[in-house]
Amino acid sequence: MSIRHRDHPVAGRLIVFLEGIRVLDLSRILAGPLVGAVMAEMGADVIKVERPGRGDDMRWLRGNTGLTASFTSFNRGKRGIAVDMGKPEGRDIILALAKKSDVIIENFLPGATAKLGVDYQSVKAVKPDIVYASITGFGQTGPYARRGGYNSVALGMSGFMALTGMPDHPPTRPGGSLADVAAANTALGAINAALLRRERQGEGAYIDVNLLASALGLLPDPVANYYESGKPPKRLGNRSPSVTPGEVYETSDGLVTIVLTSPAQWRKLCEELGDMEMFEDSRFKTNGDRLRNFDAFRARMDAHIAEATTAEWVERLSRLAIAVGPVYEFPQVFEDPQVVHLELVKTVEQPGLGEVKMLGLPFRSMPETGVKNSIAPRLGEHTHEVLRDLLGMDAQALDRLGATRTIEQYTR
Repeated sequence: MSIRHRDHPVAGRLIVFLEGIRVLDLSRILAGPLVGAVMAEMGADVIKVERPGRGDDMRWLRGNTGLTASFTSFNRGKRGIAVDMGKPEGRDIILALAKKSDVIIENFLPGATAKLGVDYQSVKAVKPDIVYASITGFGQTGPYARRGGYNSVALGMSGFMALTGMPDHPPTRPGGSLADVAAANTALGAINAALLRRERQGEGAYIDVNLLASALGLLPDPVANYYESGKPPKRLGNRSPSVTPGEVYETSDGLVTIVLTSPAQWRKLCEELGDMEMFEDSRFKTNGDRLRNFDAFRARMDAHIAEATTAEWVERLSRLAIAVGPVYEFPQVFEDPQVVHLELVKTVEQPGLGEVKMLGLPFRSMPETGVKNSIAPRLGEHTHEVLRDLLGMDAQALDRLGATRTIEQYTR
């Protein structure tokens, strides 16, 4: 069995891990598309399937042209086709493409793909070794399976919000789409593990990922501590529940995070602060002592840290091998020398938008991996190309399918 597809058309690519893998991406909005985007960036031939007319709702959430920076970020490097899966011929097209694919990603409500005839069992019948990944809010079974689920819902139900915010304030929604990204990363890891197993054993797999479990999966230590102690964790604001120093402090010009975990580092910190009296104080001797006497300890630390700038503390404590870092406002993140050095932000010339900046892969490798020109497709941009090259359809067949609105081809 081979999983190599040599007709992947990405130009200007570097050495890539997933070259030869084809992904049929039936998903929309965020979690599913992000899986496909990362796989495309690692070299897979990802074919994004959208409904004719409107396409993925993400195209329109922050704009009215069908292309936005968010859509580009989550659909970079993909080929795009528009197929109405609700029509018999549209379903047949998806099944025919599935026969030539290695992975399918979908994030419909449970039962929707079965009604369309493109569920795992239907695909497995024509492609027995397919790796099929479903991403939902709550999983395929259970009392909430039919509910819609989004990032904020999952973060609220997982306890993540309950642990976020200040003690005297209500639970707080953290920034970003943490549950979606966690689900995407979970699916990505499971898909690649299933591909490895398929390569070794020749068997496909069905993967069931949900946002609720993925959000809860971000809290392994609070969960373990809760079941061990029987005490629910509390909102602590910028404090760590288990280590101090391990919180955010106010400097003379901003904020800094300081974290230390060993007695040797505690001594170094007190020496740097010129406060060996604090080091000898029985209330602050150990991490446990400092946690038990946190208010008194925090007041003493606050007085010290307020005496110098954030940059000064970063320099002084880094020299002592104590973990320290500034707390940035969002624009400052992208000016940081390490962020610049790691090339975490990439620039793409997206047709229809111009220059778009987005996050690339958050890791490096030897050999290097990544696709140089990761643009997102227009709705139906590659419909004719894909159906012609992979399914052998001629112009007459394509015109007939277009006339019945079963497919749509983008025209400039």
